[in-house]
Amino acid sequence: MRLSAWGNYAAATESTTAVVVPGAKLNSVRVSEPADRQLQADLIGTWDLSPASEISAFVGAGISRLSYAALSATTTRNGCDYQLAFNGNDIYGTLAAPCNAPGGVIQQFYDSSGAYGVDVANEIAWRARFLQVGANGLWRSGDWTLQAGYLLYLVQRERVDDILAARGKPSFMHNQSINLQAAYRFAPHLTVTAGTQLTSHFLMNDVPVTYNTSTSERFGSRYSLFTAGLRLDF
Repeated sequence: MRLSAWGNYAAATESTTAVVVPGAKLNSVRVSEPADRQLQADLIGTWDLSPASEISAFVGAGISRLSYAALSATTTRNGCDYQLAFNGNDIYGTLAAPCNAPGGVIQQFYDSSGAYGVDVANEIAWRARFLQVGANGLWRSGDWTLQAGYLLYLVQRERVDDILAARGKPSFMHNQSINLQAAYRFAPHLTVTAGTQLTSHFLMNDVPVTYNTSTSERFGSRYSLFTAGLRLDF
């Protein structure tokens, strides 16, 4: 049995391309101190099939929680650029630069993100439960070691995927990964390795903090990772 806790953190993440929400277009968006935290419990078993081979299987379950310190954005309103600061679902807008738009210029305004059809906290700071099931096989012959593994990841997020469905946008609640690795010991303490990871959805269970209502469409992409290395044994 194994119990683990892990997560990801960044000082900030920022989009300099426009983000379109139901009631507005945000020219840029910045999230300060985004983070995710996971707590996971696994049950793992390993069986020897022969002196040269073994197989392992596991099932695991856990919870995820996302958080952030602050959210800010820029937008254009009535021909003027504004800096937006979000406090929960409240928005405070200030004129970002001098503007000579006809009809008078609003220097500051208060609004609610609900007026734009946005629920900030639930869209970028969601909670979730997840389940993982996997198997791994290992085979040794002389100086060669070969490994192959499969992982199925299922996740149920609170609110964020319901919001995506209401907007007609895709959401992704499962991921599959295949891992292949080969190692060859060419000297008493030196081994060369090569491997690949093939994943059906980009970064979904590796960096949950990157999944929100603005980025979910990107997770439809497949992801492949190729590695090569040299290992020194003591």
